[in-house]
Amino acid sequence: MQMGELLDAVKTAVDADEVLEIVRRLVMTPSHWALAEREKPIALVLKNLFEDEGIDVFLQEVIDGRPNVIATIKGTGGGKSLMFNGHIDTVPPFGMKDPFSAVVENGKLFGRGSADMKAGVGAMAYALIVIKRLGIQLKGDLVFAGVIDEDAAGSAGTRYLVKNGPKTDYAIVGEPTNLHPVVAHKGIDYFEIVFRGKSVHSSVPENGVNAILAAADFIGRIERQMVPRYAGLVHPLVGAPTINVGLIQGCAQGNMPFLLGQSPTFAGTVPDVCKVYIDIRWTPYQTIDQVTQDVMNLAQIVQEERSDVTVEVNYIPMPRPAMEIDSKHNLVQVLNKHIKTVLGSERLVRGETYWGDSGLLYGLAGIPTLMFGPGDISCAHSDDEFIEISQLASAVKIYALTALDICGHEE
Repeated sequence: MQMGELLDAVKTAVDADEVLEIVRRLVMTPSHWALAEREKPIALVLKNLFEDEGIDVFLQEVIDGRPNVIATIKGTGGGKSLMFNGHIDTVPPFGMKDPFSAVVENGKLFGRGSADMKAGVGAMAYALIVIKRLGIQLKGDLVFAGVIDEDAAGSAGTRYLVKNGPKTDYAIVGEPTNLHPVVAHKGIDYFEIVFRGKSVHSSVPENGVNAILAAADFIGRIERQMVPRYAGLVHPLVGAPTINVGLIQGCAQGNMPFLLGQSPTFAGTVPDVCKVYIDIRWTPYQTIDQVTQDVMNLAQIVQEERSDVTVEVNYIPMPRPAMEIDSKHNLVQVLNKHIKTVLGSERLVRGETYWGDSGLLYGLAGIPTLMFGPGDISCAHSDDEFIEISQLASAVKIYALTALDICGHEE
């Protein structure tokens, strides 16, 4: 079939009500990190869905009985392979009312995970189903990877793929982008900075070394020196890097009884240890080595000016690289071509400040990757999470046509 015929065939094959019901079924299956079985129930839902359609599928155990879902339409060879990647876990419902009822109202589907990102997962899965039903023989492999642990912040599922496969030539991560191609996003990495002083009785603080004061000095330098410098490192798609001081933990052993409820006061001992935890969202203009050196340089200044304090910088080894793919890359051009075909016009190519597993596929596996999916990230994790139903069928058509174009097909 020629592309015009394929377009007509795909449009005819996509049933808007059917894809809506698939997404509703996914939303009605809780898969957040506070559950004992975590992602296992939703993995089984997806596995059964693919099996019913005759699509090769298996559960890829990652950790503690928690599996990725890997479905593949094998190609005959000679074409590029493409991965649709989406996380199947969500955050807990928190204060959300009826988080798993998947209520449909005023053109929206409400529920935990509806936007982030069960709409994307359902649309990608249905794109494979449409291609399978049409009997189109692809040249390159089309892989669906429903991965665990992204919203739980570990991304163990995609990290497992990076190490063990399957790997593909290109990848699309179905995060909610309101059907815009997202070609860049920030990286995010975490650091622990430990300040050690000397405990003494608080009546003679001059005989000790207060670790909390050293930590406060470091934090002040972040605000006065590092933040303004980073504000000038503006990337055209994702903006400037940012720094967050997220946690401070400082104490002396002698002050612990207060925290344990065994003493009415914490006074009495100068604190000898203070730990500061920061996260830095860095841009594709930077590298994690550069960011790490920036933190170490600031810590070294405190060390030099407070010779009686020891300072230790620890990188928390769970890399989350930044991602950027050239907007003229073939994957971007093909996707935008089919966005225009389905929606009537191209969508603005843009960047995002939030992070996705696309950073791992691109930064660790070297796979050209972009983010594209239905839904609005601004309502993700909120008590009013929803997906515009009108975006679902459009997303399926764009995914399917992009796969047919990238993978190629037998005439």
